Amino acid sequence: MKKLLLLTLCLMVKSLSMQAQTISGKLIDEHKQPIGFANIVVLSLPDSAFVAGTISDEQGAFSISGSGDNRLLKVSCLGYAPVIKSCAQSPVTIVMREDINLLGEVVVKGNRPSHKLTAEGLQTHVQGTVLSKMGTAEDVLNHIPGLQKKNGAYEVFGKGTPIIYVNGRLLRDLSELDQLKSEDIKNVELITSPGARYDASVKAVVRITTKPINGEGFGFDVRSGYNQWEYAGFVEQLNWNYRRDKLDVFGTVYYRKSEGFDESRLTQDVYVDTLWHQDNYQFAKTDRQTFTNIAGVNYAFDENHSIGVKYTLKANPDARYRTAFNSDVYADGAPYDYLANDIHAIAYYNPSHSVNVYYKGMAGKTEVDFNADYLFDKNGDRTIQCEESSNKEDRVVTSTNTLRSELFAAKLVLSRPLLGGTVMAGAEYSHTERQDDYMNPEGYVPTSFSKLKEQNISPFIEYSHATPIGQLSVGGRYEWVNFDYYEDGRYVDGQSRNFSNFFPTVSLGSEIGEMQLQLGYAAKTRRPSYQQLSNNVTYANRFTLQSGNPLLKHEVDHHVSLMGAWEFMQFSVDYNDRRNAIIYWGEQMEHNPAVTLISFKNLHSLKSVSAFLALAPKFGIWSPQLSFGLRKQWLDLETTDGLLKMNKPVFTGAFNNTFNFHHGWVASVEMSYQSKGDMENCSETKNVFYVDAGVTKFFLGNKMSVKLSGTDLFHGIKSGNRLYYNRASSLQINNYDSRKVMLTVRYKFNATRNKYKGSGAGESEKERL
Repeated sequence: MKKLLLLTLCLMVKSLSMQAQTISGKLIDEHKQPIGFANIVVLSLPDSAFVAGTISDEQGAFSISGSGDNRLLKVSCLGYAPVIKSCAQSPVTIVMREDINLLGEVVVKGNRPSHKLTAEGLQTHVQGTVLSKMGTAEDVLNHIPGLQKKNGAYEVFGKGTPIIYVNGRLLRDLSELDQLKSEDIKNVELITSPGARYDASVKAVVRITTKPINGEGFGFDVRSGYNQWEYAGFVEQLNWNYRRDKLDVFGTVYYRKSEGFDESRLTQDVYVDTLWHQDNYQFAKTDRQTFTNIAGVNYAFDENHSIGVKYTLKANPDARYRTAFNSDVYADGAPYDYLANDIHAIAYYNPSHSVNVYYKGMAGKTEVDFNADYLFDKNGDRTIQCEESSNKEDRVVTSTNTLRSELFAAKLVLSRPLLGGTVMAGAEYSHTERQDDYMNPEGYVPTSFSKLKEQNISPFIEYSHATPIGQLSVGGRYEWVNFDYYEDGRYVDGQSRNFSNFFPTVSLGSEIGEMQLQLGYAAKTRRPSYQQLSNNVTYANRFTLQSGNPLLKHEVDHHVSLMGAWEFMQFSVDYNDRRNAIIYWGEQMEHNPAVTLISFKNLHSLKSVSAFLALAPKFGIWSPQLSFGLRKQWLDLETTDGLLKMNKPVFTGAFNNTFNFHHGWVASVEMSYQSKGDMENCSETKNVFYVDAGVTKFFLGNKMSVKLSGTDLFHGIKSGNRLYYNRASSLQINNYDSRKVMLTVRYKFNATRNKYKGSGAGESEKERL
């Protein structure tokens, strides 16, 4: 019976496909560059009624059913004049021309960065605009609406940290953004409601697309940078590439040396039978070096089939940390003790190895994208902490922590036209093993030898179709996880678990006049990192310890978003409900309530709403971008003082200014602001305001550039936060080594990027490691 039903279904589909003719082709601009995410619809004559619709993919390709006699093909894309033509035989190439009058007087063709909504998010055009002269991809991302850099990492307003792709390849190391020249970037797309093809833990995606590749033979570009303020830093980089016919060999040699400090003052109160109060001062200095070597080969059989392999070796010489941590301790207001901690730590790293293998091709009308990744990493640290007490015994606390991580991941994605739309289906598999050994011979904290193993299998499907009211996309991802926990070689049943979840996504993109809108819903997750799941207990002082929580549950986040774009304005409104939200937490030790164990726990629910508005007009040589953001949560926190409402909103603002003086001169001034407010169980107690500036001069027909820039010129990055626990609270004021002046010189010779198309697999596991 099942075979009969299957045969009947196949015949019905075949019959439908015979009744509806299909037309396929490619969209390009006047420079023969592909135009992705354009709307293509088939209209009937004579009434121009909607018949079928689809969108072009990243390479401008499309396939649509419903063509034939008395049919018209209409193609539209923001920034280009619409094209209407009769349905012809396949394949067809359609050339679209830029509509330079689209935005009226505020548009200057080839200079002002333009923004448009795609099928997934907001795309910013970079090629030929002032953004292409900013220097590196890092500089470009600082000018993308809704995206900002904080404490060395990027954050999407209201969504957290995004994953970043370059030409479909996942970046695990943000230093690669510093290695990518801005002039090589075509566009940047910010996706705030990722579909089912992405891991369910991914809440935001940044996709960078570079310009097409030209030229053969050997080429390179070299960069040298120097920065100075409290300490000096260096960066040296060489990118090389050799291309001959279908073969592409490439590599990168990268070195960075950095020194810095972190100064903080921390007060801590514990409300038990005795009121314990600590006044702490910490000054930490770090000295680090990083070597990165990348080598790869790519072979393109033709424009539709390519394979490649890429190997990355990272070698970090021992990093040294020197920390002074001094504490005045009071009991019920009376002096109890003074603790002076002198901490010497050496972090050691074995070379880290990662390999990516990919195949990308076509099987008929089906696009095949396969990736396999292997990662091996081993590192650790040795710490000697000398703690002198004015009233009690002195202590010497020594510890050794060794981490060994191994990951294998594979991902297969198939996509093809179906019933006038596009279907994408596939699966992802990852196997992770992490060994975490922590030893304290003095016994002040427990010695532990733990091992964590996890397998994740995730099939997914996603379908998009153009409808009369807009582009509709629906999808779903099923994730099954098996997590095994071992302590001292013994399987721990209570901390091991199996679980599975289904994560649906749906979005609708439409246009009302020149206003573009996108409404979406997605269910996402956040799995605890392996560090958060660790059972290791680390020693701060005799009153404060820190550990993970192997019993943490994973979050499930229900997210509704509305995004819009109109001329030079972009906006978004988001609502989030985080179930089992993971927060930083502290509890008192049972044997001694004066000691606080800092760890993590789950909240039942944490709801929040965020809104964002960006304006990016153009006035002559001046390209300003003004943005505003608001984020508000609703959290009732149970403490020993009763119910604490943490609902104060956080406001953000940015005013970025770029000046294209022509004749090879480009300058920028960027200002950012964040107000006080509540985030999770933390209250930000300081308003933060900082200013960055830079000027670049190009020489020798843009082959050489010199850039002088400064970050946090007025030293305004000084954060303050108060954390609330069950029977304790803490207030920390931080002063960072964030003010720097940098000089960067870059030279290129026949520089051509490689054609590598590997996109990677197991991205969420790499982040957790």
